[in-house]
Amino acid sequence: MIDVLIAGGGIIGCATAVQLLRAEPSLRVLVVEPDPSYRHAATPRASGGVRQLFSLPEHIALTQYTLTVVADWREFVGAGAPELHWRPNGYLFIAGPDHADRLAAAHARQLDNGVRADWLTPAGLAARFPALEIRDLAGAVHSPDDGWLDPWAMLSGLRAAAQRLGAEFQRERVCDFIVRDGVVRAARLVSGPRAAEVFIDAAGCWAAELAAGVGMPVPVEPMRRWEHQIETPVDLSDLPFVKDPAGLAVRPQGDGLSTGLVDFAQFGDDGGRGYFQRVVWPALAHRLPALDRLRLRATTTGHYDQNRLDGSMILGANPRGPANFLLACGFSGHGLMHALGVGRALTELVRHGEFRTLDLSRFGYQRVLDNRPYAETSIR
Repeated sequence: MIDVLIAGGGIIGCATAVQLLRAEPSLRVLVVEPDPSYRHAATPRASGGVRQLFSLPEHIALTQYTLTVVADWREFVGAGAPELHWRPNGYLFIAGPDHADRLAAAHARQLDNGVRADWLTPAGLAARFPALEIRDLAGAVHSPDDGWLDPWAMLSGLRAAAQRLGAEFQRERVCDFIVRDGVVRAARLVSGPRAAEVFIDAAGCWAAELAAGVGMPVPVEPMRRWEHQIETPVDLSDLPFVKDPAGLAVRPQGDGLSTGLVDFAQFGDDGGRGYFQRVVWPALAHRLPALDRLRLRATTTGHYDQNRLDGSMILGANPRGPANFLLACGFSGHGLMHALGVGRALTELVRHGEFRTLDLSRFGYQRVLDNRPYAETSIR
């Protein structure tokens, strides 16, 4: 019998398989993934950002762990580790008068948790990043140790590492789970049931549907996000990853920029070329005046598994349901940067029934039952 069956072979599923087998090599781990090409998966379309600029201490600690793995990537993954193309340009969160107090409070929390981050006044911001329009800003936070990487390289490296460690990957789809006497007995695949001791639902945007079948409804749904690659008339390759409270995000990529503007209240599909011309470009040209002229090279789309309760992950078992069913979803755009720590946490739940390295209990399902959000208070 399989010890641990993981539904979903994206970044969370692969990272969990690696952590399980690093901790206990004798485990029999099966990862069920319907699309091993990841053509329609969220992970390869992620921005690849890894940042410590959070207000919740758990999020900060999860990113700090990821940064240690990035620094030691080849040893962690093993032979043939793909190049991550790590770009340590840092992150820059900017805020106007309406958001500056929250940004400053988050900055204080970051310093308390060991983050190297600078508070910049508008004058300091203009001196350090002269390409930015700063007249409507009241402050900013710059974290020079952060950056971004190639999401596909991270995913393929972790998948290959999981396979070398002994994980089995099956090209299949988990349709639902078979529950008997208060215990999940098997996952029902298209080809038939597969029994296991523990089941982990890491199916990303489709995790909520599987969890609901086990009596664990969650307020998580797919939210489409659009990424626009543009050619620029000036060299902006030294920019950090810039984000503002309105959802604008921009970072250097290739010989241009990659940008998007996420509206967390809007779950529609209008985010393509029309949305770029109408919403993204004006916001971008305002923040970077040199971009009053540019060329849109390409637009890609992916999804966040957006948690409508609070934008934070849901992790662990239902205290009123099967103890051998663990959920990991609702990452709301933070899945890639936190996958390694989440995989470690799930491994601790499987092996010990509790978190041991980092207490993530405040992200548990009880807060969903209680309708008690645990959310970021600054830029998401």
